[in-house]
Amino acid sequence: MFKFTIIDCHRQLSSKIINLFHEANKEISKLLTTQYVYDVSIVNDDEIRAINYRYRKIDKPTDVLSFAFHDNQGIKPILLGEIFINFQQVKWQAQDTYEQEITLLFIHGVLHLLGYNHDNLKKAKLMQNLQNNILKQLNFVA
Repeated sequence: MFKFTIIDCHRQLSSKIINLFHEANKEISKLLTTQYVYDVSIVNDDEIRAINYRYRKIDKPTDVLSFAFHDNQGIKPILLGEIFINFQQVKWQAQDTYEQEITLLFIHGVLHLLGYNHDNLKKAKLMQNLQNNILKQLNFVA
């Protein structure tokens, strides 16, 4: 089981979204047997823009950033990493509901912490399939 802390300084998350995060976390935890800990911070455009610039030298807001605390070489510490989700971007880009969009970004961020990425077509398809399967388990149409 993965344990995580939600940091919602602007109090933007409903109890429904928090429950969706916990349910998604249960599905993600089925991928591995080791126990991990990670943080999820809900931020705004200005905050994520500053983080994006500081660590990636990209001076614009984005929807989600994940920072893994391991090198994906097989040695993984208990503290897996941090995820920052931009709530303003979630509401702007949501195609269905913002609950589905923020849950998708939560899943996407955790998969990045686990070493999944989308830097080529094969890896992108694998990551998208994992995301879609987890969303289906949460009764979202993927």
